[in-house]
Amino acid sequence: IFVALMKQHVMKEHLQKFHWVGVFWNVISVVIVGGTALLASSSGEKDDSAASTSQTFLGVCLMMAGAFVQAVQFVFEEHVMKMDVPAPPLLLIGMEGFWGTVLSITVMYPIGYFMPGDDHGSYEDPFNTWAMLMNSKNIQLAFILYFFTIFFYNLFAVLVTFELSSVWHAILDNFRPITVWVTDLIIFYYINPLFGEVWTTYSYIQIGGMAVLLYGTAIYNAPNDGSLLLEGQWWAFGIDLRDEYDAIRKEKEEAEADAKWEGKRQEFKRTRSSFMESPRISIHTQALRGIGAQHN
Repeated sequence: IFVALMKQHVMKEHLQKFHWVGVFWNVISVVIVGGTALLASSSGEKDDSAASTSQTFLGVCLMMAGAFVQAVQFVFEEHVMKMDVPAPPLLLIGMEGFWGTVLSITVMYPIGYFMPGDDHGSYEDPFNTWAMLMNSKNIQLAFILYFFTIFFYNLFAVLVTFELSSVWHAILDNFRPITVWVTDLIIFYYINPLFGEVWTTYSYIQIGGMAVLLYGTAIYNAPNDGSLLLEGQWWAFGIDLRDEYDAIRKEKEEAEADAKWEGKRQEFKRTRSSFMESPRISIHTQALRGIGAQHN
């Protein structure tokens, strides 16, 4: 929703009503999944359940703050890739990585090093991190795998923004927790029960939240193939937006007709240019040139 608001009011790009309906259901899905985390933590039988609930609530608030910052990033990426002089996606990724590294080394690591904590007296000791990286093959392997995984993740994410929009980037990014959750279940039940996540009664609610996420995404994708059109059906809750769909289809048809006409115009222009600049010279032209040469 942060991305949609910024796209509407900062980038001044109008979103249709069905877009906002799709964003609304995506927000509902996030609330459902986040609410199950609060319910699961508060239903524990331990004495520190209240503390666990407050920590979960704090985590959700931090996630919302992070979502806002991420929304700024998504909208900024779309803006710089669609300016009059656009930035290529790979250049954008490289600059984000460069400045992220500079800020981490010059700002975040010093703050973490001088803050008190359990890592050799610091909250984060970069020297200890470097020593572990240099002396552990497992950490080196994990670092390499993580490096390439994040690179391709950022590449595909930026390409989604480049080809579609920042709102699509945010919507598809919501599907990432699905794979994380399924992976946690597989780890817990099939690899090592010390890790992962156990199936609970609230897991059914999470599945419902994911279904709502798919529902909202299908609404936002309209009127393209595989989408849900809100035309007054029972699952549309009486919402009828046929006028918007018809207007978009008409605009798309006009754009395709203009593109087709422009293509034919360019083809005719190239054909005419090649005819005028043909190396073949007519007999009359040769005769005139010959007369001019004799006259000179």
